[in-house]
Amino acid sequence: MPQNTPIMDIAFHTTECIDADAPVWKAWRLIKDKALKVLPVMSGGRVVGLVSDRDIIQISGYNGGQSMPVKEAMSLNPQVMSQGATLYDVLQAMLATQQEAVVLVDDTDKVSGLFTWSSGLKALLNKLQQA
Repeated sequence: MPQNTPIMDIAFHTTECIDADAPVWKAWRLIKDKALKVLPVMSGGRVVGLVSDRDIIQISGYNGGQSMPVKEAMSLNPQVMSQGATLYDVLQAMLATQQEAVVLVDDTDKVSGLFTWSSGLKALLNKLQQA
């Protein structure tokens, strides 16, 4: 797989995201219904966090956890990159920041995709199977 492979060739295309003030149960429903690993969290038109099924399971153990706002369960400072980035650039950024996922956005900062470690491993596995 060439270094300049466009990330959107292998990323999960999605525009799904959730508002930071939405209840956790809504994030859980979106994650399950759309078969996502993580969900971008928005506030003021910007990606401000990521929430995963693991985050939700962890917070759900607390009294009222399902009613808490997503911002209480999300991870802060998500890696956000242009949908025009290359696979190489995204993997370099993920390694440097130890992030499990990157949110991909278009020129207007609208969410257009997600790239996770599992996305990268699937792409590598497909490449190895083709060899």
